[in-house]
Amino acid sequence: MLHNLVLLGLAISATAAPAFNPTDLGKQCRNIVIPVTVTVPRYVVTSDIVDNWDVTSLVFNLTRRDAGYPTDPLPVEDALTEPRQSTYEISAKFCGNSSSVLVLTHGIIESHKYWQPDFPGGSEYNFVEAALAAGYSVLNYDRLGVGASSTASSFEDAQFQVQTAVLDSLVDYAHERLHANKVALVGHSYGAYLTAAAASQKSVDAIALTGFSGNLSFFGPFLAGAGLHVANTLDPVRWGHLDNGYLMSSDVYATSYIYFAEPHFDHDIARWTHHVEAEPFAIGELPSLLRTEIQYSDIQAPVLVLQGQYDLSACGGNCVGVLDNIRDLFPNAKTVEYVDNLPAGHNLNLHHGAIDAFNTIFTFLQEEGL
Repeated sequence: MLHNLVLLGLAISATAAPAFNPTDLGKQCRNIVIPVTVTVPRYVVTSDIVDNWDVTSLVFNLTRRDAGYPTDPLPVEDALTEPRQSTYEISAKFCGNSSSVLVLTHGIIESHKYWQPDFPGGSEYNFVEAALAAGYSVLNYDRLGVGASSTASSFEDAQFQVQTAVLDSLVDYAHERLHANKVALVGHSYGAYLTAAAASQKSVDAIALTGFSGNLSFFGPFLAGAGLHVANTLDPVRWGHLDNGYLMSSDVYATSYIYFAEPHFDHDIARWTHHVEAEPFAIGELPSLLRTEIQYSDIQAPVLVLQGQYDLSACGGNCVGVLDNIRDLFPNAKTVEYVDNLPAGHNLNLHHGAIDAFNTIFTFLQEEGL
């Protein structure tokens, strides 16, 4: 495990005062809209979501012990369609003036606010602030179908391979439009799998993965515990424009179960997460991920896997030992380091001690020349 790197990160957080003043964040950030055109095939989703009864049935089928086998096939057809071209607008914030750019990708039932909380006193949970203090620039975006990014069909557009193509385009954007000399990808949860997929296709300088074990067998408790509902029935004002295939956790307690671990978080932050930061995810996203074979062996960049010990969806609630063979997943990466025992649940950034996790990432990047 990465004991020395963690200790160094702890030392940095304990002894080094950040040169960045959080009140300057607005001066260093600007909102941008990035047009992205992708040409990728789609999976045909076979489930139809009319109401919450259909969601309950879908979750049951996805959490059966034989899910994905012929007796309980995934709710997508086996064959992909022919590639189809689509153009979307991706809403993002770009912060900083460094030529080393971190591209941040959030997970499901999340938004860009996961990396950049906007509640009072949230600096200790703000990855963007910490990255600026460490000397990086940050491209923090809402994934397709989330927040101010283009609304997309939950069945046809918001799928894993489409989201990966969007991230590929953002890597190009960072080099070509933001004039980045070095680009590192930082992904959380579903965004970590997207980060790995993009790094298998694009040349990047490093990747950091949180909420990730490379093992999708622990999704069952996550899906069952989320108490998923059709999002537009939970909040018609906020999500009435979304089709019925956009799903959301039912209440703050369900969100806390899947994302947090007692006693390592504040309940008010869990409330903020559910009521402000969280956004629905599309029905097409999970089965398309489960159907995709990410080419981990094509990743050559240095890899850091950083885990809260009590991560439900990545490790089944206890990550110690789960990552012992993680280096085998990335046989051609320059470096593979991992930490599996930080005192946190799935939403690592929103637990006490988040700054220690941030500094562990920055120490890793610095050791890799970023």
